[in-house]
Amino acid sequence: MTKVLVVDDVEDNIVLLTFELEDEGFDVIAAHNGNECLELVYEVEPDIILLDIRMPGISGLETLEQLKTNEDTREIPVIMVSANTADNSIVRALDLGAHDFVSKPIEYPVLSARMRSALRLVNARRALVSANNELERLATQDPLTDSYNRRHFFTLSEAEFSKSRRHQRSMAVLMIDVDLFKTINDTYGHAAGDVALHVLADCCRQATRESDILGRLGGEEFALCCPDADLEGALAMAERIRETCEEKKIPVNDDVYFSMTLSIGVTCISEEDQSFDRLLQRSDILLYQAKALGRNRSVAC
Repeated sequence: MTKVLVVDDVEDNIVLLTFELEDEGFDVIAAHNGNECLELVYEVEPDIILLDIRMPGISGLETLEQLKTNEDTREIPVIMVSANTADNSIVRALDLGAHDFVSKPIEYPVLSARMRSALRLVNARRALVSANNELERLATQDPLTDSYNRRHFFTLSEAEFSKSRRHQRSMAVLMIDVDLFKTINDTYGHAAGDVALHVLADCCRQATRESDILGRLGGEEFALCCPDADLEGALAMAERIRETCEEKKIPVNDDVYFSMTLSIGVTCISEEDQSFDRLLQRSDILLYQAKALGRNRSVAC
């Protein structure tokens, strides 16, 4: 149900508007002054506000200005109510971000139409923001594991590499690969392999910080870029990820489970590293050393 916050210092006006709005299916909340409006807006989270311009104490314009300068409330559409259409306050209200205005005495069909217009606009804006967020997610994330895709991983990691060199800070990189992943797919099916990759990504997220960057580079190969991490800390993180993954029992069906192991290469930025690619290549070499040493281990250098 659409929630309407009606702000007016005259009780009779509130009663009449409430009657009309509730008859049309709106959920009406009343505030009798600007301060009460600014308190209730956080409590009830209205979909739209009807705000009288002239009220004692904090005026409608001052209330509107506070609503529109606050990030939490600026997107709520506000329709101003004025007894004087020639009042310069109406112009000021529209400049401050009011969606529209209606004059007193209120003609309810006009008010209803303007409310519908405001709500359509807000809903369209929210839908656009949601669609843009989804497009950004699809453009930057691996759809299977919700880690960053290869392109976005490199974009973020190269930026962190540049910061680390500029400020002479440490940075570690981990290359992570599932051991014998083809055998998992051949034995249990590709759907089970997909579950394994999702489990691996979850294990990485559990072991890392918010600032760490996890990317799926392709197939069963993942990389972690860890700003402000030294070699000792990065190796400890790699071992937490490896041990956690090894302990996981991944279901194929109600009776069949399997586990997986990881090989991980760990390295840290040095003065000789002129590019993030070089750092990643070194961790990749260490990863293959871990494979050659028997898999299910981390190798750091």
